Amino acid sequence: MNLLDRYITRELVMPFLFGICIFTSLFMSTELLHLTRLVVELGAPVDAVVRAFLLQLPQVIVYTLPMSMLLATLLSLSRLSAANEIIAMRAAGRHFVRTMLPVWTVALIVSVAAFILNEAVVPHTNYEAERVMIEEVRGRSMPTTQDHVVLRGQDGGGTWILYARRFDGAAQVMNDIVLTRMESYRPVETVSARRAVWQDDTWYMEDAVSHRYFSDGRVITTTYSEGLQPLQIFQTPSQIARRTKDPDQMNVAELREHIEVLRAQGVDVRKYEVDLHLKYALPMASLVFALVAAPLGMQPTRSASSIGFGLSIVIIFLYYVFMSLGSALGQAGTLPPALGGWLQNIVIGGTGVFLIIRQGG
Repeated sequence: MNLLDRYITRELVMPFLFGICIFTSLFMSTELLHLTRLVVELGAPVDAVVRAFLLQLPQVIVYTLPMSMLLATLLSLSRLSAANEIIAMRAAGRHFVRTMLPVWTVALIVSVAAFILNEAVVPHTNYEAERVMIEEVRGRSMPTTQDHVVLRGQDGGGTWILYARRFDGAAQVMNDIVLTRMESYRPVETVSARRAVWQDDTWYMEDAVSHRYFSDGRVITTTYSEGLQPLQIFQTPSQIARRTKDPDQMNVAELREHIEVLRAQGVDVRKYEVDLHLKYALPMASLVFALVAAPLGMQPTRSASSIGFGLSIVIIFLYYVFMSLGSALGQAGTLPPALGGWLQNIVIGGTGVFLIIRQGG
């Protein structure tokens, strides 16, 4: 990185940090008012409200990082353009793409950081935020009835995956269950049952059928048509209620495995597939925004900061319009889930590439 690259990079830093503060404040202000009202009207514990507020910050930061990168690119390049520094670089023979390389490098680093945050931190904090809001702030219990429950665990030298079409925590019953035990990533047993009931601190299956798979290709099927058979998963109904997660509370690996289990049971997984692609597409928005903002910010007429803010709002609005449209069409089956999840990046990023080509890049 030469001196000019470092200079352009430094120009990005302050607008980027400013953008994080501004956009995060905008996102969290409404939630802060809502939580304050809970304290005043319902007498919710202040410490629980503060924890719920802080636990929502990582998810918000994942959203605000691309917005901040967009604003930083527009403001910094507008300032350089207004001071005729961009013209000086071009007059010195510096190619447009070479001039923008440090901007796009920073945007790529921000995208990677957003993906890591979204993978390593956000799933846990989203789940904890929901739990704190329900149990500690509102004084209620977590939902007791859920559809398409998927549980995972370890048993001796292998792992197991359990699917239940419906879980009723109040009645302590799971309906239409399928338990698959794995050893060395190979299924060794599949057990299905009409339902499982919680009795005497143990899960018991009714009308169970077991299929045991051997390495030589043999399959032994055992039917338990009468009586109750123990289901050794060692998780209580309350623990199952706590472990069941929404897509925004899973990382990529968990969501991918969740999709495979649901697909094997004949469940429509298009919504989950769109969510899976969004886990990649949203962090990449920083690079997409930098692509479209670079040619716009270098225009000589873009000298005012107010124009930079205005362009940021317009581009962000269009991005989320296309994201909502793509998600809806992907979940409905009108578009493939991959295209539905990436539509906003394709449209905004494609526009950026078109503007770069017109710019002479």
